[in-house]
Amino acid sequence: MSTTEIDLTKYVSNLDKNVYTIFNLPEEVIAVIFAYVSRSSASFRENLAKLLADDELGVQKQNDGLATANSEKAARFHEKWVVGYGHSSVAEHAVAHIGIEKISRLASAELELANSFNSFTEYSQRYQRPKRGDFYIPTLLEEKPKLKEAYLRLHHLAYDTYEQLMEGLIPYLQQTLPKQPDETERRYQARIEKIAFEDARYVLTLSTLTNLGMTGNGRALRDTLVRLLSSPHHESQQLAKDLEQEINQVIPTLLRHVKPNKYLVTTRQRLESRWKHIQVRTQPVTGPSARWITLPNYDQALKDIALTLFIQIRSLTYEHAKDIIDSLTLEELEKITQESLSNLQFFDNPMDEFQHLIYRMELKVSEANWHQLLRHNRRTAFSFGQPTIHLGFTIPPHIQAAGLEKCLTSFIEEAETIHQIIEEWNPIIAQYCVTNAHHRQVIATASLWELYHLINLRTSPEAQWDIRATFEQLYKQLQKEHPALISFAQRRLES
Repeated sequence: MSTTEIDLTKYVSNLDKNVYTIFNLPEEVIAVIFAYVSRSSASFRENLAKLLADDELGVQKQNDGLATANSEKAARFHEKWVVGYGHSSVAEHAVAHIGIEKISRLASAELELANSFNSFTEYSQRYQRPKRGDFYIPTLLEEKPKLKEAYLRLHHLAYDTYEQLMEGLIPYLQQTLPKQPDETERRYQARIEKIAFEDARYVLTLSTLTNLGMTGNGRALRDTLVRLLSSPHHESQQLAKDLEQEINQVIPTLLRHVKPNKYLVTTRQRLESRWKHIQVRTQPVTGPSARWITLPNYDQALKDIALTLFIQIRSLTYEHAKDIIDSLTLEELEKITQESLSNLQFFDNPMDEFQHLIYRMELKVSEANWHQLLRHNRRTAFSFGQPTIHLGFTIPPHIQAAGLEKCLTSFIEEAETIHQIIEEWNPIIAQYCVTNAHHRQVIATASLWELYHLINLRTSPEAQWDIRATFEQLYKQLQKEHPALISFAQRRLES
């Protein structure tokens, strides 16, 4: 078949414009067509027509002239280009959308942190009520019937405690939170219930099941599977195997040779062996804490911003720009910074030059808080401790004000008792007994560009109270230390 006989309208959105979409082709084939651009002077449409004419894509008449993901020719073609020639970047053009259901909150966090190029939407405990029995049971517990019995008893008690908190929170909130003007009774009750959900969920453990929608390109998905296979948690390892099986139906060639990362596994084992004698000191119960551990020098930060902006606008050499910027006063530097930020609107990000300023923060936050933070950051780098019962826990203010504190703390005491019993046998399995209220140690590094996103999002009235309190602490500290640099971060409040 000649290229002139190919009906490309089945595959591209137009034949005469310089911008067009490509569809009705396997994800792997699209990636290879894009790969041709580095070796061929022909257009994507011309290359596609040639491949179709040569039947390289395995188009069959019974498929109405459409290429299929199961085409053996398409798979061999991709094997040659991506695996044979090592064009791994090509894999970024192939995308898969995956539904993931009934995994624990512990596993969902590992999945979401495995690769920053994936996109997620997760079931929210802030908006939905859990169901009894919706928790993960580690398979290794089958070896220890008595421990399994204690584990099951704890998680049924978690559900009972959740219901008790809901029963106490809803009438308390109805008494203390008035209806808003023009708010219907139905909307009012939904708002009350949502606030109760937010607080009652602190009693749930990391074994609680969740659902996610996930989108990723081939390279990111492959790297994600490697990280999960290298996890100490059997659930995450099994999740990787299940994901690989399903993703293989969409982009099979790209997931060849996926296996645990020996470096990650070995290094973790060596470090655990080195520090296993260190005793963890239990911390008193406190609320979330956040502080800066590394801040750029304020004067130098202002100079750095002005310098990069100056070069971007005027294309000066570094030396020429630096001489001019060094001659400016602190007041002039602050004015330049404010001029570069003052027109930010509700959803805007600062200019890219603000990515050069790097900040590091130390957080002790509840697991509920942590799960929000890991999902909605843009470019934050995290190092974090494992789930633990030794760093204290957060008591939601409404639970305290409603006189329900004992209900929560009694359950947490039971969770910690069961955790300690299981920990003596298997510390990894014990992590599933950690509650949403327990604190996790986190070190986070972010640019000023990223902080504008986080502070704008997380200190707004719509933000959940726990993560809002965390970022209000950080924001207030920055207002004192870096006033001009942070002065427009809360623009969401002004919309």
